[in-house]
Amino acid sequence: MEQNPANREVTRRGALCALSLIGVGIFASPESAVAATGVKVLASGKVQVTLRSNPALRKVGGVVRIDNVKGKSIALVRTSTKGYTAVNLLCTHMGGSLFQSGNQWECEDHGATFTLAGKNLVGPATTALKQLPVRATASVVTIG
Repeated sequence: MEQNPANREVTRRGALCALSLIGVGIFASPESAVAATGVKVLASGKVQVTLRSNPALRKVGGVVRIDNVKGKSIALVRTSTKGYTAVNLLCTHMGGSLFQSGNQWECEDHGATFTLAGKNLVGPATTALKQLPVRATASVVTIG
């Protein structure tokens, strides 16, 4: 005879699984940086990002991540209606990789944190992320 699901006992494992799923839902940022598309690396080393291909950049606070540009990772952040900032995603403390945690970047190695635009918030890093030159038109952002 099959048991009614409403009458089943909650096991410790089931409760822990449910709590972990709830935790993922609470702490996962729906605004996390997405991998950029429509990216072209020019012979000069500059990077062109086509805005039409990156809907995350349509609103202020949007972020795209561009990995493997000459071995580096770059974030392009929409900082105002017409403004963009590009930052090198290496921690200024000891060069650790950064990941997005909500509305900031966090170092995997030692926990330093930075704003999305690169300002240093928490040490051990004491300086902002390296900003890269940005030039924007209505359709393309050029980094470098």
